[in-house]
Amino acid sequence: MAQSKQKKLTPAQIKKQTQKIQEVIDKHKRENREEQFTSLTPEETGRKLKRVNSPMIISQGWSNSTPGGTFNYIVGIYNPDSTGASALYVHVWVGSGNVDPTLGTFLLNVDQRFPRLTQPAFFGLLLPPGADATLRFSITVPTTIEKTSYFGNSFLMQLNYNDVGQYLDRGVFPFAVA
Repeated sequence: MAQSKQKKLTPAQIKKQTQKIQEVIDKHKRENREEQFTSLTPEETGRKLKRVNSPMIISQGWSNSTPGGTFNYIVGIYNPDSTGASALYVHVWVGSGNVDPTLGTFLLNVDQRFPRLTQPAFFGLLLPPGADATLRFSITVPTTIEKTSYFGNSFLMQLNYNDVGQYLDRGVFPFAVA
């Protein structure tokens, strides 16, 4: 079920949450085994907490690949809310739509040669207040693909199984096929 809109965080709460999130990001960095890694800086975390008050993407790790190979993608999620969040899913695909501010066209910008993947399985991810989770994806690269860079996209959503779900966050990760 989609959760109701949380109250905006105070500056003190934002500072405390930013510290917690940076600790989780440090853990994600230590655990990352992929070639590439990105995460929120403290400044980005503060800005994101001011505009988003629900589970969010805080880190990403990924590998490169070769035609016919696979690449790995790891996404770190954190719940800054004072309530738990359930029915969370991450959908991952390849396409150049991340800069599109219109959600509908962003989701439709798909390179059909690559698979689209979603995790976890039904009932989705449950994140208690202040908790984090990491989801891991392994994506097959077509054998006839051009050797260049591609954009992977991730979309964090909260489903409501009997009504409209909620868009929560998105990420992008450029990977090379060489």
